[in-house]
Amino acid sequence: MRANGQRRLAAAGAPAPALPAAPRAAVPTVTYVLFVVMAGGTLPTPVYALYAQRLHLSPPVVALVFAAYAVGIVAALLLFGGLSDKIGRRATLVPALVVAAASSVVFIALPTLPGLFAGRLLSGVSVGLTTGAATAYLRELHPSPPRAALVASVTNMAGLGSGALLSGVLVEYAPSPEVLPYTVLIALLLPGAALALLPERVVARGGGIRPQRIGVPPAVRRPFTAAAVAVFASFALLGLLAALAGNFLVEGLHNHSRLAVGLVAFSAFGSAGAAQLLAVRVTPRAGLVAGMTAVPVGLALIVAGLSAASLPAFLCGSVLGGAGAGTSFKSGLALVTSQAAPDRVSELVSGYFVAAYLGLTVPVVGVAVLLAEGTLMTAAGVFAGVVTVLCLGSIGVTAALGNRTPTRRTPP
Repeated sequence: MRANGQRRLAAAGAPAPALPAAPRAAVPTVTYVLFVVMAGGTLPTPVYALYAQRLHLSPPVVALVFAAYAVGIVAALLLFGGLSDKIGRRATLVPALVVAAASSVVFIALPTLPGLFAGRLLSGVSVGLTTGAATAYLRELHPSPPRAALVASVTNMAGLGSGALLSGVLVEYAPSPEVLPYTVLIALLLPGAALALLPERVVARGGGIRPQRIGVPPAVRRPFTAAAVAVFASFALLGLLAALAGNFLVEGLHNHSRLAVGLVAFSAFGSAGAAQLLAVRVTPRAGLVAGMTAVPVGLALIVAGLSAASLPAFLCGSVLGGAGAGTSFKSGLALVTSQAAPDRVSELVSGYFVAAYLGLTVPVVGVAVLLAEGTLMTAAGVFAGVVTVLCLGSIGVTAALGNRTPTRRTPP
């Protein structure tokens, strides 16, 4: 993949010119851009309660605002997932930075409900544009492409966790809590302009933009089902904490600290990233089983923390559940890619991510409706029960796979 453009030219019968050497700052620059854009994804988490109070928003409406983020991601992945292969990595990432900055501008300039929906949608589009292009760029620039994939995955989760924590600190201790976090994000995006100085690794191709195809060949339906159910359940937990942590802390723990909201999200996403590092040498099947075991246990601790009004128990559950989610995400993706024929990988991966972002939003909206119509413990209990059933189902399907030999092996 490092000589992607060279292969294309060679295939066309043209001589393959030598690509310029990547500067030392190339990998850190792309990693930084991915980190900051992902941080923007959770930046509003500690601010949701302020919006709800000022605009009189119910929990379901807050959840729908959060869901607009996932809609933007899925739309960008499906419509523009292959864009960087056609026009280049830089040509995709630079506009993604502009969209991320535009999202913050919308939050600042239009602090209304339509503005919140528009800001979250733009934030999702920026993330959808960035993740695929940045991951591919890192694989082309990094001395070890397999390690580059791990760097991208961990950076993804680290950015999501750090965005919530940064915002929590600013909302709790700094002035203008509905403005300053987004102003800081815009400032953090500016160094990303250094992307324009990096060498391009893709030779631009013609052709229109076509939606990414999603398909699951019959031969890999079982492993795909195990992975898709696992990532749906994992992202359901992460989405719950990113969207409704403030509601849980106020109603269940009687804690009104915005910093605590950011800390909860940081603990979940941070442990998800750390778990991926620790699971490098774990097989996909073992990782799925371990992750799908940790998620329900983490949820049990979260529910227990709410019942006992214990923030430490709630945080422990967030850490354990996040670690399980990160392990499941990495292992599920490895299982899907290792079982697929090379010409079907992109279809399966697209389906995998659609399952992930459906999990990020659909259960959260359901919990928000339960919060509006019933009690906190009822909503938390129903959510924990449904996710636990999904986890057990994924474990069952994974166990039924036996010792099947993958079609192709993917290094950690």
